[in-house]
Amino acid sequence: MFKIGKTKISKENRPYIIAEACINHEGNINIAKQMVKLASKAGASAIKFQMHVLDDEMLRKTPKSKNFKENLYDALKRTNLTIKEHIYLKKYCKDNRIDYLCTPFSRKSADILFKDVKVNVFKIGSGELTNLPLQIHIAKKKLPTIISTGMSTMNEVTETFNEVYKINKKIALTQCTSVYPCPSKYSDIGVIKEYIKKFKIPIGLSDHTNNIYTCLGAIALGACIIEKHFTLNKKAPGPDHASSIEPQELKQLVDGANAIFEARNHKKQIHKKEYEIIKWARESVVTIKNIKKNEILSELNISVKRPAPKKGIIPAKSFRSALGKRAKTNLIKDKQLKWTEIT
Repeated sequence: MFKIGKTKISKENRPYIIAEACINHEGNINIAKQMVKLASKAGASAIKFQMHVLDDEMLRKTPKSKNFKENLYDALKRTNLTIKEHIYLKKYCKDNRIDYLCTPFSRKSADILFKDVKVNVFKIGSGELTNLPLQIHIAKKKLPTIISTGMSTMNEVTETFNEVYKINKKIALTQCTSVYPCPSKYSDIGVIKEYIKKFKIPIGLSDHTNNIYTCLGAIALGACIIEKHFTLNKKAPGPDHASSIEPQELKQLVDGANAIFEARNHKKQIHKKEYEIIKWARESVVTIKNIKKNEILSELNISVKRPAPKKGIIPAKSFRSALGKRAKTNLIKDKQLKWTEIT
């Protein structure tokens, strides 16, 4: 367990829901501000942006996946927010009662977030899982850190965990499949239970499907962090809109995640409010014929019917124990049978 601001992150606390703004703001501060407001209104715990110092994180010529229509360097340069805008957004988030998160993609961007923006948590993307120089650099800053694990094997996740955890214990892992958008069958949310058992730290899901179903399933499996791509319009041009959810869906995610969290109790019990229902829903042993004194009880003259037994009346679960007994007195039809009336 660790804290992001004043919020405890653990499976014993309500899910921490991160709306990932990615570059869906298109580098427009006004769109970014609108996203902050709507994410807060939907009840999200945080909204996350990205910090790119491009020449420190990539070469200008990089391969392009199907979700990009332009070179990655050019797309990020066009949509990159300035340091001043990040500082402004952090304060704007505070004013709107939502946490500001930001992902660095290089050591320089991590340093800017730490020194200039003054973040109180790091979120590291899946592409940097095996970037041990960056992972170690960030770990040394000793801030709570959420690490996504897309595009990786369990051995790679374990290697990074071991390197980071010996420096900084305040870490969480999120299961992730880096496909945009990701079909549900590739989400592998069952890995969450394996992570919880193996690493014994807060575990979550960074999800790239275009709906909220796998996120809700992840909560049921014990996830305490959900990161979900967020957009104002799924049909807008850009690489991440199609794998994002809109404000109304974010609200449904928050409500659903909280409901499932509340329902996730592992102790089988009768709740206080169920006792009123028990009174009419359970059954008692009853006579189905007039029974004479000393007559043997059998399935021909007794059965089980509602309502539930009061004190002294034979419950339905004891029906077999009543069979073969004798009536102590004459019994009328359709009567709840008492233990004191048989021998």
